[in-house]
Amino acid sequence: MFQDTRVAVKETASSLISAYELNSQRIEEGFNLLMQSEEEIDRIFGTSPRNGKFYGSYEGEKQKALKDFRVKAWRSVVNNLGLQKVMSLKRQKEFDENCSQGKLPEINTENVFTFLDDVMGSANEIAMETVLEVFDYLRPGTYRHVAHKTNLKNGRWKLGEKIIRTNLLDAGYAFTSAYRVNYWHEDRMVQLDRVFHMLDGAGIPDGYKSPLVDAINTTPYRSGATGETSYFSFRCFWNGNLHLTFKRLDLVERLNAAAGGGNILGDG
Repeated sequence: MFQDTRVAVKETASSLISAYELNSQRIEEGFNLLMQSEEEIDRIFGTSPRNGKFYGSYEGEKQKALKDFRVKAWRSVVNNLGLQKVMSLKRQKEFDENCSQGKLPEINTENVFTFLDDVMGSANEIAMETVLEVFDYLRPGTYRHVAHKTNLKNGRWKLGEKIIRTNLLDAGYAFTSAYRVNYWHEDRMVQLDRVFHMLDGAGIPDGYKSPLVDAINTTPYRSGATGETSYFSFRCFWNGNLHLTFKRLDLVERLNAAAGGGNILGDG
């Protein structure tokens, strides 16, 4: 999946790197000009240093502006190259934490290409991480508060045909007439959709979020409303519960096998 798009991805990365370098230079030049102006104003007009706005204070502001721009640019690199669609939730969280803490390297060809090569070269490892995340999320045996008979029958130790997830839906979201996957579950449901596409050899799914999440988010707001995608059918309820049925039991078996240490992509 990664190898086929490696050239196009790196061409896009090179374009983003060039734009970053150009605008970083502009930020630096702009602040340097401000510092020069303040120095000259004080020298020519004999003004005394003003609270918080004399030339020395701009150096700190310049460094903060460059740091903020670097974080924004790294997020853009990940989003524009579609890396968030292939990263496990664990890796997404690590990346977000590094962004929040400003613990990111400079954006240049070496650092960005090293990051890309790390993601591209870890395809199987990332796929395995994602499979285990999805399996642990869906399997009710890992959640003490879930006791639906359907779950006990179909997914306590491994996944079966159907599962029920509680408190997954926001009903009548933002005064609309549709359900919506709530914030706390959205990333998990997107990953679920991606895993089924991956197990079927279908590549990265289309859609604003994913076909499954997009379908749920456009389901009319009435109790028991139904919908489906290529891999799932579902029923939405006013209490926020989602009844999810897997249409491809062969892929469910592959997921169970992969979570148990089998071949992630199966024999197909």
